[in-house]
Amino acid sequence: MKNLLPIPLFFTVFLFSVLQPLRAQESNKAFYVELGGNGLFFSANYDMRFGSNTAGPGARIGIGYVGGGSADGSVVTVPLMINHFLGNNGKYFEIGAGITYVSAQADFVGDDFSDSEFWATLSFMYRRHPTDGGFMWKVGITPVIADGIFIPYWLGVGLGYAF
Repeated sequence: MKNLLPIPLFFTVFLFSVLQPLRAQESNKAFYVELGGNGLFFSANYDMRFGSNTAGPGARIGIGYVGGGSADGSVVTVPLMINHFLGNNGKYFEIGAGITYVSAQADFVGDDFSDSEFWATLSFMYRRHPTDGGFMWKVGITPVIADGIFIPYWLGVGLGYAF
């Protein structure tokens, strides 16, 4: 279980091929992978709008995993956010707030470490989300508040499929 990168990659390619034939009148859902961002390192995410339009309020949930390494440690993250898209014609400014569950386990020279907690997260991102579906991407800053420390410069980049 040292190298699990092929599993998320396979899962992403599989979902893209399954979702390719699906085209809604107005795209209000998306599946994407995010590097950095609210999943902290890497996460796979599902995003949906509360209404039938692409713009407006919505929510997302994801799951992230980083494992292996020399210390045999792993980190699991679960970002859960409420967000709002401002804009139109596939060009949006995404504003969001939520929490990310973080669970870390490691074995450092025979000393086991395990911790889990909730971190507050924000997102301020530019998002290209076609209103008729297709390839979507987003990039921006995703500040984190962890253990009372505000980290304003956390970055995120997402690539995926809108449907």
